[in-house]
Amino acid sequence: MDSIWMFSRRKKQSRAVATLDKINKVVNWQALVNIVQVIDKSNTDKGGRKPLPFDWKVKMLFLQYAFNLGDEELEDQLIDRLSFQRFVGINFDQEIPDFTTLWNFKEALIAYKLMDRIFSSINHQLELNGLILKKGTIADAIIIESDNKPLSKQKREELESKPSVQIDTEAQSTEKNGKKYFGYKGHIGVDIESKLIRKRKFTPASVHDSQAFEEVLSGDERSIWADKAYPNDKHKRIARTLGIFYGVLDKKKKGKELSGKQHKRNKQKSGVRAAVEHPFAFMRKKLKMGLATAKNKVRNALRFDMNCILYNVLRAEWLLRKQAA
Repeated sequence: MDSIWMFSRRKKQSRAVATLDKINKVVNWQALVNIVQVIDKSNTDKGGRKPLPFDWKVKMLFLQYAFNLGDEELEDQLIDRLSFQRFVGINFDQEIPDFTTLWNFKEALIAYKLMDRIFSSINHQLELNGLILKKGTIADAIIIESDNKPLSKQKREELESKPSVQIDTEAQSTEKNGKKYFGYKGHIGVDIESKLIRKRKFTPASVHDSQAFEEVLSGDERSIWADKAYPNDKHKRIARTLGIFYGVLDKKKKGKELSGKQHKRNKQKSGVRAAVEHPFAFMRKKLKMGLATAKNKVRNALRFDMNCILYNVLRAEWLLRKQAA
């Protein structure tokens, strides 16, 4: 297909094409194919339909979440948009894959538990480019509301005996600033210098931010930062013993107000900690991360994983351009 584009004299490109070019500049597709090809159990000696190339499937996955498309929407867009076909590598004489191809691929990624390896592979590629500096980690979490309504205890008991694929029973409730939410939480640990996500965890919303704290730390950072949901005397002692700066905001204890010095320190720490809002804002505004629409935790987690990966890839492309300027 590239030979067709060689003769084009057009200088303008759409924002979608620019985004795809950025992804292509950063991602080593073969490294990801090496991870996912474990899924293929087909034996071509037995005949039958030849399986689709794994690089097609991986690139379709990136397309879907970069542009917030449903499975059937992605199929339609691939039929209509030459730029999408070019990105995936589909020639004019090749048929567009059915939307069920992507659905089955995502189910296989979940079944084989490959998303951790894909996320780690992307971050390894970024680290090879010198983008992850390991000076510190900022921890935070975001609530991702479910498009299901909260379930009563009675309804949950009914669904235990008669499950429904149309109702999400794994989402849970939480309260923040006096407002109740129902859904999940996406927890992240962000590299303080690059703002790249180094660790992530997906839980029901009822899981307190502090419960995922250790899992979003990488273990090689020189400082750790977080808001008032995370302070822990044990973590503070361990950090000091290891020579790690403890930048978690102080929280007033029962019957004891914060001192003026603590307020001042919190203000200084907040200025650093605020960088963690960048990836969440990007996911919401650019990647259109909205409600958790899947009906179980693992499918919603896959979407969050891909949002983290795409944020990292597009952030890395910007950092590399900045380095080269």
